[in-house]
Amino acid sequence: MTVAALLFIGAGAFNVLIALGVMTAVMMFLWLASQPKSINSLQRASRQESASPTARVANSQAGHRPDFDDFYHLQDVGLIVDQLGPDGLQLRRARQVSLDDKAVRPYAVINAPSYGHPSQVLVRYEITDSSGQRQFIYEMDYWMRPGENAILPDYRLPLKGNDRLSRTGKWDLQVWINGGLVAVHTFSVSPSVEERRRQFGLDGESQARLELEYEPTPISLDELLRQQQTSSSQSS
Repeated sequence: MTVAALLFIGAGAFNVLIALGVMTAVMMFLWLASQPKSINSLQRASRQESASPTARVANSQAGHRPDFDDFYHLQDVGLIVDQLGPDGLQLRRARQVSLDDKAVRPYAVINAPSYGHPSQVLVRYEITDSSGQRQFIYEMDYWMRPGENAILPDYRLPLKGNDRLSRTGKWDLQVWINGGLVAVHTFSVSPSVEERRRQFGLDGESQARLELEYEPTPISLDELLRQQQTSSSQSS
């Protein structure tokens, strides 16, 4: 066998090795590229299972909006009502609100990824009435930690005796984080007892049917308030 033939065979084998190397690199690249999607899908599925039913509905409604952002996972969302009772002021969670209640404020429980956190974010709450009129707008800087964050504004929307609130029916609570919409939560607002009596002659049986319902949630009210106090002390 001549030297030229040996050189030719050696060059051919070398080209095959290069081709195999390129194919291996391409396959590795494709495999690595597929991993984040698979991991993210598993993480999203896991977080979705941990979300409250209310949060899943609110997140789904937000998903139809152009400003929706799924970077932050919504675990829970709703309202805390200041209610005057025999023992004084009481706090409760509710999915229905009456204009007899003293005041209401929104809350959200957000799960933040470890990437890029802790960091300061801008949280915006809006409550709009049945006509689309904004009745509550509140923006706050919040120190977002990896994992679960209970975000509760300091300000409340006064209800009882508030002459600006003439619309009842279906209202919306919307929550943004850094400009990305994470929740659209729809809730019911009923007239005051005085207004119902004036309009409908409300009796005792009807009043019982109009009692507000409590909203079961995966985090206790005490824990929500405790987390908010902890976050406030850390950010100050």
